[in-house]
Amino acid sequence: MTLDATELDAITQEARHCFLYEDAPEYLLLLEQWAEEVISNPERHYTAEDYNRLMRAAHSLKGGAGIAQLSELQVLSHRLEDVLEALKEGRLGDRPRAHHLLVQGIEQAQELLAAAKQNHSLTPTPPYQALLAALTELLSTVSALPSPPTAAPPDLRTALTQTLEESLQILEASATDAERETALAHLIATAHTLGKQYALPWLQQLAAELPKLAADLPLGELVPAIVAECRQLQQAELVKLLPPEPTPTPPAETTPPQDSYLRIPVSRLDRLGNTVSELLIGQERLTLYQQQFLRANRELKHRLEQFRPIRDQVQTVYDRLATPLGGRGRPTNGHNDFDDVDDVDDFDALQFDHYTELHTALQDFQELLVRIQETGADIDLLNRDLQEALDLNRQHLNSLYAELTNSRLVPFRQLAEKFVTAVQALGDRHHKPVQLVIEGGDTLVDQVILQQLKAPLTHLVRNAFDHGLEPPAQRQQLGKSPTGTIWLRARLRGNAVEIQVADDGRGIDLQRVSQKAMELQLCSAEKVPHLSREQILEFLFVPGFSTAKEVSDLSGRGVGLDVVREQVQRSRGRLQITTEPQQGTTFTLTLPLTLSLLPMVLCQVGELTLAIPDLSIREVIALKEYTDIRHPSPTIDWQGQSIPLCPLHQLLPYHRPLSAPTQPLGVGVVVDVAGQAVALAVNYLIAERELVVKPFDQTVPVPPYVMGCTVLGSGEVVPVLAPDNFTVLLRPMAVPASPIMARPQQRTIPQVLIVDDSITVRRLLDRVLRQAGYDVVQCRDGKEALDFLLGQGDQVSLVITDIEMPRLDGYGLLEAIRLSTPLHHLPVAMLTSRGGDTHRQKAFQLGANDYITKPFQPQGLLQKVTQLLAGRQAAAVTPSG
Repeated sequence: MTLDATELDAITQEARHCFLYEDAPEYLLLLEQWAEEVISNPERHYTAEDYNRLMRAAHSLKGGAGIAQLSELQVLSHRLEDVLEALKEGRLGDRPRAHHLLVQGIEQAQELLAAAKQNHSLTPTPPYQALLAALTELLSTVSALPSPPTAAPPDLRTALTQTLEESLQILEASATDAERETALAHLIATAHTLGKQYALPWLQQLAAELPKLAADLPLGELVPAIVAECRQLQQAELVKLLPPEPTPTPPAETTPPQDSYLRIPVSRLDRLGNTVSELLIGQERLTLYQQQFLRANRELKHRLEQFRPIRDQVQTVYDRLATPLGGRGRPTNGHNDFDDVDDVDDFDALQFDHYTELHTALQDFQELLVRIQETGADIDLLNRDLQEALDLNRQHLNSLYAELTNSRLVPFRQLAEKFVTAVQALGDRHHKPVQLVIEGGDTLVDQVILQQLKAPLTHLVRNAFDHGLEPPAQRQQLGKSPTGTIWLRARLRGNAVEIQVADDGRGIDLQRVSQKAMELQLCSAEKVPHLSREQILEFLFVPGFSTAKEVSDLSGRGVGLDVVREQVQRSRGRLQITTEPQQGTTFTLTLPLTLSLLPMVLCQVGELTLAIPDLSIREVIALKEYTDIRHPSPTIDWQGQSIPLCPLHQLLPYHRPLSAPTQPLGVGVVVDVAGQAVALAVNYLIAERELVVKPFDQTVPVPPYVMGCTVLGSGEVVPVLAPDNFTVLLRPMAVPASPIMARPQQRTIPQVLIVDDSITVRRLLDRVLRQAGYDVVQCRDGKEALDFLLGQGDQVSLVITDIEMPRLDGYGLLEAIRLSTPLHHLPVAMLTSRGGDTHRQKAFQLGANDYITKPFQPQGLLQKVTQLLAGRQAAAVTPSG
């Protein structure tokens, strides 16, 4: 195996990515926490151990930057390490100035890392060069202190025990040839870099010989030998670096064991979260089955209660037959069951009861009823055990969900406090007093979301400082405090986290934005007066758009905002701007949570099932107490204020025809829409349950008023609404209603009425028709069907009826339909086992539209149903003569 320049470059890029996104953030976090302590408590005294801990972080940062070929960061980290070493050894007299420069250096390291992550070239900027000059001048004042001649270079020891050892461990843990090949390439690159950097001939020779060995020998046999050989050479080099043995010290006190930590890829956590959500959905499905089981058990008990009078009658018949007057003594088949008993005939009817086969059948019937009752009692016990098992399983799932969620969540303060040092450094550098206020610091946010937000928030905070806040003198002229304020806010809204970056500065000059848009030919001068505030602010997200008059080391408002929005959208979030002249600007970032278990209210409106989070609901009301539900008013008086009343099916814009609700909208759900109370009219509430909210992917753009979806136990996917974002829907309330509701009285889904006294036939027809997309109503006989048609006949599109039925047969039902004015044109098909011409002719004489004989083929039946419905629609549009 040989490595060309392309492969080595790929390995370097992999090492660079690992350093930028895994190692460097840990080292910087330690340095940032120390910088925050210095700013909050400048007089604190730090021990040699404190500085030693910081030195290790700066040294690791320097080494990683060297391997990642980030020379500017490497040089800066080296200077910081030298200053920390001088502070630890007490060779710096001006300790406050050293602390101040270290804080600026840490802030500069943050900027260099952020630029490297954006693949920007790390060209030395004037602030960077000035900082290096100040650090160099500070180090020139360090008093000389000879180091022990036998002391090992700390960077070489660290390189051998950490950098090289890590590569060896990766190679040792590889299991497949592909993994071994990648790990070996990483070891070769590490050996080449370290050998050249520290002038170690054995490492350079190792890097040169390994590719040749890999080309000649199987990797499975070669890897153990390579690891053993490298370990021997590594230990030999470390022995040379050992100082004289120190004086033995007493053993340190044992400390209690600490928790161990394990790095897990985010993708694995995502898969685990998805599995937990599927388990929760499966729990809903089991709960639904248990409810159906309970209803079936209740139905069984009801049927048994209906059998009670029949059982009593059977008992009466049984007793009557057993008496001399009820049945006189001899079996009907002439066989006497007591022939083996002597002198049975010596007894008369009053002295000895005689039983027949009818007695036995009646007795078996009674015993069967008793056994059914016992089975019902057993089912009750099983149902109770099942309910307890489901409750316990739900507790375990909730615990698993809580543990998984907590393992991903950290306080927002953990990210926000890192900006305190950066903002303070910006204020000192540019002589602009500023304070950073953190609100909602205890809000728990997904660690992955925090990592994704760091770069966008850094850009927005710097913009707020540079172009949002006015200079101190200008602020005083405007009656403001000379110290500007930047806010970082965080809060949870449903299944999303909302983070805001706000300032109390000058706001965005919309006129300047419009002027710049015209200069860039993004908009003509004629259209500008007709643009809304939101449309003008959208220009800020155009690549390369900036209203800054001059270029500085800080980004101008608008420069890079397209990148910020792209990063937010990549996380399935959105970015919004609000601004007021001389009051400030607020950037709002909203990102969905990966997994949310929220209490929700399921409501029904027409054919739609929708879910609304409990957090957004103020109250549920009965609309009949506020308005006429058949002719509702556009507003209602609720708690002393007039609030809009919006039918939910009309408020939501659907791009497909919807059938209007057949029943009045009798329930009002009062929700909070951006601080305003709005009543949503629905038919009824289905249930209030705790359900999993799953966010949509990025395949199709999702409107902001839909936060995601949830899956019910029945498998139905239900949209979850976000009332906080209903403002876009309420804005056009004054315009006419959408044309999709222009014909509310016409049903889109045809309704078929099935009339048959056979349960089997009704269920078979119901299944066939429902699978074909029809709405189905069942009736047991002609009388029940006629009552239904006279009450709700305008909803029925087709009647399929049997002929022979109790109370009212099919012919009688057909004749009644044809004599009824509102039902006269309703198509009727006869479905019967009578295939003779006499029955067929009578049906057509009474006005039947079709005649179908049993048994029937489902496909043939559906074809006839389609033809009958098509004929009805054609008759409906034909003008009368």
